[in-house]
Order: sequence, then C-alpha cells, then structure tokens
Amino acid sequence: MNLWGRGLRNEKNRRTKLKHVKRYILLLAFICGVGIFLIRQQLRQLSGRIFERLESYSVSARADAVNNEGFTLNYNGESLDTARMRMSPEMHLLMPVSEAAACFKTTVTVGKDGGALVGGHYLKDVISVSEASGQMLVDVKEISEVLGMEYFWEDSENRGDIRSAEPEPLPESYDLRKVAALNDVESQGTFGTCWAFAAIGAMETGLGENNGDFSVDHMTRNSGFNISPEEGGDYNMALAYLASWKGPVYKADDPYGDGMTDSSLPAVKHLQEARYIQKKDIEMIKSRVMDFGGVESSLYMSIANERDVSEDYEASGAAYYYSGDMAPNHDVVIVGWDDTYSRENFNRKPEQDGAFICRNSWGPSFGEDGYFYVSYEDSNLGKGGVSYTRIEAPDNYGRIYQSDLLGWVGTIGYENESAWFANIYRAEDSEVLKALSFYATGENTSCDIFVVPDYKGPEDLQTRQYLGSGYFRDAGYYTMDIPEAEALEKGCSFAVMVRISTEGSERPVAIEYPASELTESADISDGRGYISYDGINWASAEEEYQCNLCLKAFTE
Repeated sequence: MNLWGRGLRNEKNRRTKLKHVKRYILLLAFICGVGIFLIRQQLRQLSGRIFERLESYSVSARADAVNNEGFTLNYNGESLDTARMRMSPEMHLLMPVSEAAACFKTTVTVGKDGGALVGGHYLKDVISVSEASGQMLVDVKEISEVLGMEYFWEDSENRGDIRSAEPEPLPESYDLRKVAALNDVESQGTFGTCWAFAAIGAMETGLGENNGDFSVDHMTRNSGFNISPEEGGDYNMALAYLASWKGPVYKADDPYGDGMTDSSLPAVKHLQEARYIQKKDIEMIKSRVMDFGGVESSLYMSIANERDVSEDYEASGAAYYYSGDMAPNHDVVIVGWDDTYSRENFNRKPEQDGAFICRNSWGPSFGEDGYFYVSYEDSNLGKGGVSYTRIEAPDNYGRIYQSDLLGWVGTIGYENESAWFANIYRAEDSEVLKALSFYATGENTSCDIFVVPDYKGPEDLQTRQYLGSGYFRDAGYYTMDIPEAEALEKGCSFAVMVRISTEGSERPVAIEYPASELTESADISDGRGYISYDGINWASAEEEYQCNLCLKAFTE
C-alpha cells in the first residue's frame, strides 16, 4: 500500500472540502449582505414615507391653521379682500378666477385639464375646484411668476405680498421713423379720407418692419356705413371694418382714387384688439406708441391743405398748436414725441415745451416729409383716439361668427354697472370654440364669459358653462381666447355669453342698430341676441330693443 499516495489524496480531499466551505461562507455572507441592504432600504423607505407623511401632515395642519386664523394679501401695498380665497393643503394660496383677473388686470380663461390661459400664457395644473363653494380657484404664485411679478408669503404673519415690476421710465423723445421703416406719406387729395389714412397708418406702424402696404380705398368703400369717400368718417368706422374682418387688403389689390373696389378680397390681417383713448393722458399715449405703434387721434385743423396758412401753424418748423374750442375735423397718427421741443417753435405760444410727432395724409410736401409737431397743449389731439394693439395673421382662427358689422354704434343696459348678454349662432361645421370678442365701453371693465354648446331655446341660457374672466383697464375692443371649450356639432346652435361690469356705467353693453342715416345699413334681422339684468330673465335684443349685440365668436 502506497501510504504517501493515500496521504496526498486525503490532503487533496481536505483542501477541496475547505474550498467548498469557503464558498458556502462567502455565499452566506453575500446573502446576508444583500438581506441587510434590502432591509436597510426598506427601513429608509418606510422612514421616508413616515417623514413625508409627518411633513405633509405638518404642512396641511399649517394650511388649516392659516385658513382658520385668517390671512391678508397685498397687491403693491393695497390690501385685497380674501373672503373667497383659501390656502391649499400644500400651502398654495388660491383665489377665484374672476378675482384673479381683476387683481392682476388680465384675462384668465380655464381649460379642461386644470390649466388656464393667463394673459396669453398657458399654465398647467393651476386650477382647482373648491369643494365648499364649487368655484374655480387659481394659484396666486403661478400667476404672479408668469406675469413677471413677485410673490412672497410671510408665514409668521399669515401675509402674502404681490409686487409688480416698476415700469421703465419713458425717454424724453421717441420717433417711430427712427426705429422702423415706415411707408411713405401719401395724400388723401380732395377726399375726406383722413380717418382711413390714419387708421391704416396706425396699423402699419404697429407691425414694425413687416408693416404691409394696405388699401385706404378698400376701407372707405367697404366700411358698410352710408357715407362716400368724399364725405369723411371717424376711427369708430375704421375699427368696425377691421374687427369684422372686411380688411385690410393690400393697396396693390385695391389702389386709391380709381373709383372702384372689390368687396370679395379677403383680409390679409385680422384685428383682434384695439384700445380707445377717452381722455388726454400724455404718458399713456407715449406708452401706447412705444408698445403698439402709432395712435390714431383727432384734432381741429385750421388749415385745409399743405399750401394753406394759419396763425396756428408755423410752416418752417412744421409746428401746430390750436387752443380754441372748435370740434375735431381731422385725423392723424401720433408716431412719437419730444419733451424738449421748444414752445418758441409755435406761432401761438403754449405754456410749456413738448410736442407729439404726427403723421399726416397731405403728402410729403407738407411739414417734414408729411410729418409735423403738435403741442401737448393742443385743444383736441390726444383727447380721443384708438391704438390697434393686437393684429394677427389671417389664419389665427378658422371662422368668425358675428352680426355687428358696424360695430359699436350705441350702448344698452339697465341703469346699472352690470348686465348680461348673449348671441346665438349655428355651427357651420364640426368645430371647437376658440375665442370671444366684444367691447369694453368704459375704463375698468370686468367680465365673465360662458358658452352653451348645444342651444335649443332661451331656457338653455341657464345651463351655461363658465369659461373664464377678464379685466380691461381701458375701453376698447377685446378678444378673449379660451384653451378649448366644448366641441360644436355641425348644424347645431350654440350660445356665447358675457356678464360685463363697467365702472360708473349705466349702459355697459355695446350694440349695433340703425341710429342715423350713417348706420341705416345695420341689419338687426341677422342676429339672435339676448340681454338680461340678472342672467336669469332674458329679453330678445332684436325684438325688444331693435338692435344687435356686439359679441363675436371664433372657432377652429
């Protein structure tokens, strides 16, 4: 027997067993390590969940305490009414949509997905519904940030603060001719078309480098008003023409002064907003010029053409100043200003320096290549006018529904700041409601907008669906976009509705009707409008008041 060989075999077996034992030990250690790791992870997750729950409970409890104790909210130092506001369980301050529109002086329209369109910015997941009242609420912090404002919450005092950015100071002089390539000044000739030249000029200057070259002839011959190009007009007629999408069209397609026009030409731009000037505010006019381009305004001209003379006009310096009490007889475009323009430049001396730079329609031989300076103290310039503040491409919406082709002719109401009005239209295709437009007939106007997607009769006006709220500081024509309303079925009627409130007004609703020979073409049979003092009891605008309501709808 070979003992040495057997010993080798035993040693080999022993080593093999040791290897197996080591492997088992390593495997066991690995399993134990994994188990410990998993246990620790579970413990961490459990503790994290416990911490989150405790933290959430703590935040929620704090929110409950804020709601129970009461809180304050200031807007630029002014205290707001917080009665209908609340703090969410996540410590987000919420206010009703209608109050948010008034607070932030903007429009807030709601979407189906909990989002909202705020001043042209779409925000996701900012709308919630109060279980207590059923009203829609919006996140104050989110709106503040998207509008470029600051929002602070002081927990120790239960106080929120909203602060808007300080406006940049206006320069002492500004001239659109120096910042944009404006079209050449043209002459109206013997026609009374200054109003149309001013409107087209103001619109073109608002478009900057892409200013177009629009037809004055088409506007004057297709306004719908009973007036010829020889007789004159005003900026209300221009606004009605533009708001109804009759124009503008290009000058090349309808040249001036040939006595012909083509009413079938489609508009190459769509006007969706215009702001009126109802009182002289020099700083506001300056801001309008900088932000939106030229401002159409009226003045009394004691001269009739570029060759005429008057004590009010200093031809060598193209300086004009009228201080009498004659009513306006001419429209121009304010395209800039100069605070340092000396009073000594005028024949009649105003008390202070400063003048607006105005674009005329008497050709380039008048003034400085068609432009002249009008004293800030002129009796009429700047007291009334309009600026075209939202001009869009012609494909912005698919279709317009309207009955007020002459626009704002008069107003109606119930001797109260507030009123309700609605228009009924029939969908020409399967569409989605995208926007509503109407007039704010005075400053500080607030509104709520609604839709009835399947209208059968006046009783259905009670089933309206809320779409949003708006606030308009200035009188004007406004469009309120909505993220998406209910779909409209082809051939079915739908109602669009507005509750409007205008500070100090007794008749806040703009209407169209045959008020005079000028507006005798107004067709009140083409509309189905209803008006109400309370949103419950409705009267037919056409049958009871012989008018159309200025309320348009836009679809896609």
